[in-house]
Amino acid sequence: MRQSNGHLSWAMLSAIVTRGAACTYCGCAEDLVTHHKIPRRYGGLDVLDNLEPVCRSCHPAVEQEAVERAKLVWERPEWPDRPRRPRQRPALRRPY
Repeated sequence: MRQSNGHLSWAMLSAIVTRGAACTYCGCAEDLVTHHKIPRRYGGLDVLDNLEPVCRSCHPAVEQEAVERAKLVWERPEWPDRPRRPRQRPALRRPY
């Protein structure tokens, strides 16, 4: 996911984070993935400060912990109270 023209692509960020690195939790240097410290669904960005290398075997536990931490500080945005427009049914067009 690109955030602006000035940011690196996800493939490039992932390569930078995992190249020559070890898992930050178990120290394994094989089968690494790039993990968001603050998950994207909770406002985390695709920037180097928010990424860390984690091996695939540690990733599920690390992800669960990151989500629990993010839920503690994340606040749902306030949406304006606007009434929704009623949906209009599409007009049926006869082919003849």
